[in-house]
Amino acid sequence: MIKPIDVFTRLSFFIVLFFIFYPNLSIAQYETLLHKPYGQNVDGIHSMYRDLININDSLKRAEKAQEIKKFALQNNDQTLALNVDFFLNFWNTFYQNQPKDVSLLKLKRQVEYYSHKDIDFLYERSLRALAEYYWKIEQNYELAFEQYLILDNRIELINSDDYPEKARDLMQIGEAYYYYQDYHLALSYFKKAIVIPETHFNSGVINSARNTMGLCYQELHQFDSAAACFNEILLSDFPEATAWKKIARGNIGANLYFQGDYDSAIPLIEDDLSSSIETNDFGSCAGAAIGLADIYLLKGNLSISKKYIDLARHYIFISGQKDRNKNLFSIMSKWCIVNGDKEMSLKYIDSTVLAIEEYNKKYSALNVLRAQQKIDLQNLKIQSSERERDVQRRIAIRNTLVLIVLILIITLILVYYVQKKKQLEKDAEIKNATHVIEKSKFQLNAFMEQILLKNRLIRDLESKIKHVDADNQNVLLELRQKTILTEDDWLQFKSLFEKVHSGYLYRLNEKYPEFSPAEIRFMSLAKLKFSNKEMAATLGVSSQSIRTNWYRIRKKLNLNDDISLDELVNDI
Repeated sequence: MIKPIDVFTRLSFFIVLFFIFYPNLSIAQYETLLHKPYGQNVDGIHSMYRDLININDSLKRAEKAQEIKKFALQNNDQTLALNVDFFLNFWNTFYQNQPKDVSLLKLKRQVEYYSHKDIDFLYERSLRALAEYYWKIEQNYELAFEQYLILDNRIELINSDDYPEKARDLMQIGEAYYYYQDYHLALSYFKKAIVIPETHFNSGVINSARNTMGLCYQELHQFDSAAACFNEILLSDFPEATAWKKIARGNIGANLYFQGDYDSAIPLIEDDLSSSIETNDFGSCAGAAIGLADIYLLKGNLSISKKYIDLARHYIFISGQKDRNKNLFSIMSKWCIVNGDKEMSLKYIDSTVLAIEEYNKKYSALNVLRAQQKIDLQNLKIQSSERERDVQRRIAIRNTLVLIVLILIITLILVYYVQKKKQLEKDAEIKNATHVIEKSKFQLNAFMEQILLKNRLIRDLESKIKHVDADNQNVLLELRQKTILTEDDWLQFKSLFEKVHSGYLYRLNEKYPEFSPAEIRFMSLAKLKFSNKEMAATLGVSSQSIRTNWYRIRKKLNLNDDISLDELVNDI
């Protein structure tokens, strides 16, 4: 029988042994990371990162990181030590309350350091981190794109076996272009990403690229291509793709909905709604509810449609994604008119237009911001050039005192830098002028789109309602009156048109003074590539009147039969 004192002594002995050997046991797991290239070590490196992330106390996390770094240096593995430094810099930038100026300075120093020492692809990873900082924290999209383009050039010839994060880089660049609705350019990056072999490490990234690629095709109305992308996700054998498979099924449902196959779409979108509710993805909840509300309205089941309308409003409020109202209000307008509530139908028509205008303003502001950032970047280059010129001038003066014979060379250098500065300033002026024209073009398109939008909404209402009584006919007539280009609208249109097509109306009047106001409006809309149907809707006349306008112009100008409207418009 062991005496109490012996038990205490033995317990104390084991406690001492535990604290002596525990640090070595906790670090021993990282021995497998020593002296291996990143391509072979990527799972282990990211497992180490996860171990550090799982430490909730920031001080203990930092201590553990320093412990791993010390272990790496003791084993002469500088690369592993640098990977620890990279993690700390990234984590403190994006997930700790580190001051922005400190984060930016450290990220820039990191990029500069690794640009001279391409170790374990830390330069490429640092470029991506700096781009993410500009995008997510500074919201300086132009500087973010600058880093992404450098990164793109770096990874172009790198093998994905050596650099397993290549797919992530390509996907991230593609998503940046998708954010700006440049779907064709985004697709080019997603296509490069998805041909990289799928592994446990990159499965989430590959399927994210497939999903956003499908969304690009949806936006371009290439639904078969979109379906192919979503089905590729369903074929993935990796458990990391499980969450993406749920998302893909919902997007397949949306695809069928857009193509009018409502019965096939319903169960998929309902599953998407259920899984989105489970994961608290309220934005996706709103999107699914909007689709279901429209489908049941089109199928004539008004009570179920109303249930999903209410759900959509609830989830839009919770998620704060007000942009989705532009789709919901249109459905609510149709629901009201089918239920005979003409007044509310009119209100939701106006609300739809306002929501679309708000969305366009937001998107316009985003593009204006990026355009301004381009100008700021150009100005920074001018200032940098000015500083460089000053340095060269001081060198020139110093060299002049040393050797007179260099005066001519120095003068040529100064002239070169002066001309370079002037050219950069001229480029900046051109950028500013281009920005003004682009902004006016956007406003003109938005102005005309507002008028055409109301016409599309009216046509949609007419096409969805099979039996329209006399009262509803009056409502539709009242709505059509709102779509005609009034005299006040024409003045606003002329102002925007002249900014985009400077001097066009003046040249038209000079060349054809005999043209009537109606013919001038006809030529202006033709310049914007409006179809006869769109012109008729905009001017509040019939399509036959538009054709008559063109006939009168041909007769008035004695045009040959082989002269097209486009040729006449472009000849002004």
